[in-house]
Amino acid sequence: MDLKVTQKLNDRQTIELTFNDPDLQMVVLKAGAVLSFNGKCPFCDSEDFTLQTRLAGEHREYKYTEYVCNGCNATRQFGEYRDGSGMFLKEWKEAYRKEQTVI
Repeated sequence: MDLKVTQKLNDRQTIELTFNDPDLQMVVLKAGAVLSFNGKCPFCDSEDFTLQTRLAGEHREYKYTEYVCNGCNATRQFGEYRDGSGMFLKEWKEAYRKEQTVI
């Protein structure tokens, strides 16, 4: 069974992903991170995003992809479970804001 998901990131970019598994529940598990993304930043209500991927770990063995809000730079990270069974989606994180010092 194939599950095709189309997701609008911003006015210029749309991505289309296809997930495959003979079992419907496994297809939904694999696509969970994408299906759970509602397309709106909880901090600034922007609907303008980009995607970026980082490699982490001593041998760069872990891949983390994140939605980045173009309105306020908040991020929402997702990655793949180690056993390859599906993807996880983390909570939104506000962008780091350096406090201004008043002199």
